[in-house]
Amino acid sequence: MTLSEEDIEQCQRAFNDLDDRGEGEIMADDLEIALEMVGLKQKPHKVHKLISEIDDGNYGRIKFKEFLGLFARLKYAGLQDDDQDMFDAFVAMGGNEDTTGNVDAEKLIRLIKNEFELTIDIEGLIEEVDTDGSGVIEFGEFKELLKTNYLQEDENDYP
Repeated sequence: MTLSEEDIEQCQRAFNDLDDRGEGEIMADDLEIALEMVGLKQKPHKVHKLISEIDDGNYGRIKFKEFLGLFARLKYAGLQDDDQDMFDAFVAMGGNEDTTGNVDAEKLIRLIKNEFELTIDIEGLIEEVDTDGSGVIEFGEFKELLKTNYLQEDENDYP
């Protein structure tokens, strides 16, 4: 999968903010901050492992190309196996293959109710995950929506 222009620009801004000398490199110690700035917060022990993977010469400096490759790897790391169906559904509903874009909430409601004839409270679920109230579902929200446990067991339903 390729990164969107927005992802690349976000990475470039974060990287530039930390490139003190303007040489196209950041200090390896700044990697944790850079990842957090682009929404990929990692635990310190994981950051040290990542540094050792991309700073081959152990120079203590990371180039933008290396940072961008790491960003892509971390961003799409969760898109395996179970998530592949979720990703495919997101794209089928109107999202982009790079996980940008969105799914129209009204379109999703019509599909769930009319096509699949499900009786779940899809409007309530969408309201829960659409935290920005945009009326559209971004990939993170879509992922959360599909992982929601909407089957409420009621003791009265069972003998």
